[in-house]
Amino acid sequence: MTKDYSSSASWNSAALAGLIMAVVTIAVDLVRGLSGRVPGVGGGVLSFFAWAFKMVLCAWTFHYLMKRFHDSFEGVDCFSLKRYGLKLALFSSLIVAAYSLVSLLVIKPDSISEIMNTYRETYASMMDSNSEAALEKMLPKLPVYIGVVTVGYCFLWGWLYSSLFSKSIAPYDPFADIQDSPDNQ
Repeated sequence: MTKDYSSSASWNSAALAGLIMAVVTIAVDLVRGLSGRVPGVGGGVLSFFAWAFKMVLCAWTFHYLMKRFHDSFEGVDCFSLKRYGLKLALFSSLIVAAYSLVSLLVIKPDSISEIMNTYRETYASMMDSNSEAALEKMLPKLPVYIGVVTVGYCFLWGWLYSSLFSKSIAPYDPFADIQDSPDNQ
């Protein structure tokens, strides 16, 4: 049963689909985090394959959610499907960023200190006192930066997926208005 397409239906469906997309992304990220605990070269290789699996699974999930929306509503063209994909990307990126902030601030609060200590150890020979002071000033703002970068990163992938998949799911027909006009019937 298909329903008529409307903007509110698009937003509602995108919110639910964004939640589904975010849950898939977060779940795969949690599994990917386990692969990072393997020491040595094997851990790096396993981490790379986990990242590749995450990208493929996220692309497949995004395509499935867009296809499901297209099949559920009557009158969804290429442009409205792309806008729906952007809404889906917005919602999922906000949820993933919120999870990453909660993870950094509540679940693993020591991770920010670990990141900064690793940075200090790696670049200690190149940092002067001014760089060290700037690093200390940035430390309290790091979760905000990470949240903004996460929203941008996830939304960028969603924009790319939306652009690619909208054309394959609902190809653009430049003559659709001419075929539907009353003069041709």
